[in-house]
Amino acid sequence: MTNREPLAIRGALVALVAAILNLVVAFGVNLNAEQVGAINAVVGLAATAVVVVWSRGAVTPVDDPRGTSGEPLAAAEQDDY
Repeated sequence: MTNREPLAIRGALVALVAAILNLVVAFGVNLNAEQVGAINAVVGLAATAVVVVWSRGAVTPVDDPRGTSGEPLAAAEQDDY
């Protein structure tokens, strides 16, 4: 069975990892506000990059939808002029 929400699930997993990392930093390390802000910025950007790279192959392009074996999922358009 294919997953119909790959971006949502992968995004949630990456967000969970980012939240756990921030929680560990909040409770385990003595940092000032600038350091916490920098960590949050890096975690946020890295999380976005991970979701994009990890999910890119799991979605069907709208302009050329294909199945897992490469067959077209939509009928080719024909000009009847």
